[in-house]
Amino acid sequence: MYDSALLITALLAVTAGAALQSMAGFGLAVVAAPILVLINPALLPVPILALGCILSLLNCIRYRQQLHFTNIRIALLARIPGSIIGVVLLTLLPSAFFSISFSLLIMLSVLLTYQHINITHSLRNLAWAGFFSGLMGTTTSVGGPPIALAYQNSALGIARAELSLYFLIGTLMSLVLLYWSGNTNYYQLQLTLPLIPAVCMGFGLSLLLNKYFIQAYLKPLIAILSVSSCCLILFKTISNL
Repeated sequence: MYDSALLITALLAVTAGAALQSMAGFGLAVVAAPILVLINPALLPVPILALGCILSLLNCIRYRQQLHFTNIRIALLARIPGSIIGVVLLTLLPSAFFSISFSLLIMLSVLLTYQHINITHSLRNLAWAGFFSGLMGTTTSVGGPPIALAYQNSALGIARAELSLYFLIGTLMSLVLLYWSGNTNYYQLQLTLPLIPAVCMGFGLSLLLNKYFIQAYLKPLIAILSVSSCCLILFKTISNL
């Protein structure tokens, strides 16, 4: 499954992404997925969705005092058709399409979140965010940026809590749909299990780093890592066409 160097790289990527998501509300897939797909394309979407589900559960417990299901209900309802369309696309389109689309969508998403677009979490915005989050999350395992955009002007504590609950329920929905559509297998489980300790390590690391968390410093770092990794994915995919 993994040789030593690739396993260490995967563990570091998941740890960094898990720590970032635990502090900022999202980031696991944005940071880790571009690296994991280079290690083994089978790590997307099921394994990283499963890792995100575990992390979201930990953060729901951590931020349980600030959880309000009412605010994300519309986003979760809108995620259902987006996830269903994502499953259909997985059965119809070649893997190269998702690699290219994944890279371009992440680069665009990073650009949008980095530019501080003034978007509030109104019901309409939450509905659109939920739909595209389901579509992107199911096909590429990166569903965070659309819903994070809707929360970018919210209080950090509220954003952390409600995004954690959204990702917990949303990733479970995507995993169930992928299972029903026959897009899961035992090999993906074998890929996932060695990376679970990295999720716990990243969560624990966030407890230590949270008091130093300054979002203005982390966003440029996310942009650089994500865009650089996506450029590598595009190069690798195009080279293999």
